[in-house]
Amino acid sequence: MKRNKIESRNGLKGFVAILSVLIVAAIAIGLFMAYTTLRDMWLEQCVVTDAAGQIQVTSGKLVKADVIADAFDLKNGANLATIDFAEKRREVIEKYPAIRDIMVERRLPNKVCISVVEREPVVRMNLRGQKGETGRVADTEGVVFQCRRGTSLLPIVREAQAPGTSVGKRLTGRALAALRLVEICRMPELQDLGVLEVDISKPDFLCTTLGDYSTAKIAWGGMDDPDSTSRADLIETLRNLRNAIKSNVGQGVKTWNATSPEFIYADTKEKIQ
Repeated sequence: MKRNKIESRNGLKGFVAILSVLIVAAIAIGLFMAYTTLRDMWLEQCVVTDAAGQIQVTSGKLVKADVIADAFDLKNGANLATIDFAEKRREVIEKYPAIRDIMVERRLPNKVCISVVEREPVVRMNLRGQKGETGRVADTEGVVFQCRRGTSLLPIVREAQAPGTSVGKRLTGRALAALRLVEICRMPELQDLGVLEVDISKPDFLCTTLGDYSTAKIAWGGMDDPDSTSRADLIETLRNLRNAIKSNVGQGVKTWNATSPEFIYADTKEKIQ
């Protein structure tokens, strides 16, 4: 009798265990089906059916809006929920050096706004002895990219050897020093220096053509290895050069030597080759 009770209890426990497993399985299947249904509903809502109304791309002059839209695969039939916008953004910035940044704003479920920030050229890049334009320019970060429109009045940085800094790369060394010189000469107090061109081919200085077509040998501490004081040294050198040009001594001078941290030398005969 006792044995029968034990067997009955074990049988009941086994039944309860099987029933529990079935209930859990049913719940899991139900949840999976509900998730699948909701996911399908969500994905359906994220489909682009009217690209003109659902997608907004604000771009600049160098990379057109339709190029950006194509790069992000934004077109009728695209599903915004399946697009990896972070990865697309990285790929587009890497492919188009003229783009400095891209902001992506998702407006759930099926709208997206993309704003493109392009780089602003501050210098043209060319080679020593070359007259034709290369189309290469650089922005304040030293990134080289292609831009031909509206750049004719920008100062030129002349590199020593072809092909020069490649599009998509950053200026380094003496080329970067030339860029910093041009930038500082845009300060209000130094604008009248009117830098037209900086030739970086000389070993010890930057050969700079000024607005009056005189030339200046310019060097400063930290020129090739900038530190916390190099900017201040350059500003002081340029101030001294500006003061020398404005002085009585500066009348008719065609060549200046601003390689000394304390003195500016004028030579009415010397010409930098």
